[in-house]
Amino acid sequence: MIGTAYAAGTVLNALATGKGSAFGIEIKTTVKLKPEEDKEISITLNGRKIKSFVAERILRAENIGGEVVVKSEIPGGSGLGSSSAFVNALLIALYKFRDFEINAHEILKTNARVSLETGISYTGAFDDAAASLLGGFVVSDNIGMKLYRWDRPKFHAAVLIPEFTRGKVNWREIRKNSAEVQPAFEYALDGNYCRAMRKNTEYYCRMIGYPLEIAEAGWKVNVCCGLSGNGPAYVAFGSKSEMKSIAEVWRPYGKVIVRKVPDSPSEDVQVPESLFKDP
Repeated sequence: MIGTAYAAGTVLNALATGKGSAFGIEIKTTVKLKPEEDKEISITLNGRKIKSFVAERILRAENIGGEVVVKSEIPGGSGLGSSSAFVNALLIALYKFRDFEINAHEILKTNARVSLETGISYTGAFDDAAASLLGGFVVSDNIGMKLYRWDRPKFHAAVLIPEFTRGKVNWREIRKNSAEVQPAFEYALDGNYCRAMRKNTEYYCRMIGYPLEIAEAGWKVNVCCGLSGNGPAYVAFGSKSEMKSIAEVWRPYGKVIVRKVPDSPSEDVQVPESLFKDP
């Protein structure tokens, strides 16, 4: 059984307020599940054997062993939702094997809960998981595990993987000063993703210690861009020509990838009304 999911770019990091916003990027993770009874769990990522507590927790809860083969284009630890995409894809493969209805809300709640329980996310990353599964742009209540918005504009995205590594995340300090980034949630709630992303980036670049100049270089050419997750990646969205422009601006800083923002889910999922809430 095979499951797929997208990368996620950040509009608003949920770490400060518990409210987040993200968008899907057509950089994919694919999980092939080969279940076998009475077998140990074996996990391979891009041809290399790895250990994954989250995968083992999910499969052992279902009394499933066997082989998990992961092929991922998403760089790990980059702020692009690689863990959320992996869990989404694994759950989809598992649901197919069990012949369960592929209900987006159930998958996303399970993803968030397991991410919190295993410590791979500070917030459960419901925003990243939703963007990874559904595509488009989402605005989320990560604590309540529901969405305020799901928009599907026709955009392209650019991703910068810089040469520097992830900065130190002091979540206590980030949450203590959360009032500073609260306006970004209001902007996202209104669908003003560009303004939300800018406010978010100014805050998190300062709190984690990333160079704001990378985002400012994009703002100077009127491109919507900013820091993704806890970094170190930066992301942008807009027209194809705008993404080509920002790619040239960002190339001195590292590797740049240009892909579409998907406007449909990564799989044929049911999207129930229960997934959404009123502001």
